[in-house]
Amino acid sequence: MRIFYNHSAGDPMLLDREEALHAFATELREFAAGRRVSGAFSAETDGSPDPYTAFLCGIRVQRVDGGSPELYLANDRWLELQACVADLEKLCLNVAQLKNGDHTHLYANPISLIVEADDSWPGFNEG
Repeated sequence: MRIFYNHSAGDPMLLDREEALHAFATELREFAAGRRVSGAFSAETDGSPDPYTAFLCGIRVQRVDGGSPELYLANDRWLELQACVADLEKLCLNVAQLKNGDHTHLYANPISLIVEADDSWPGFNEG
């Protein structure tokens, strides 16, 4: 997966092939149902992030007891997500249902996340 980010504005976008996103949804679901309260999912940072300005290193998730999801960009270029099990499960369901060309949103504060399945992104064929 790659997480695109534009320093000037807009929400980050997590992009991967349909099959890989379904696998990510499974990993995230296992995390949400498990004993650990925090986990990290790294992203690839090679290639060009155009039309965005940068790739982010990944997303760190912390399971919390309640409240609305919170997502922010840490100083080390990782996304930090704090969400309850119900919100993580909803995200997993939405990502697991993505088909090539589809996208979904994780609405959070202060920023949200776009998750898109795109098997044809040309950067997958680089390097």
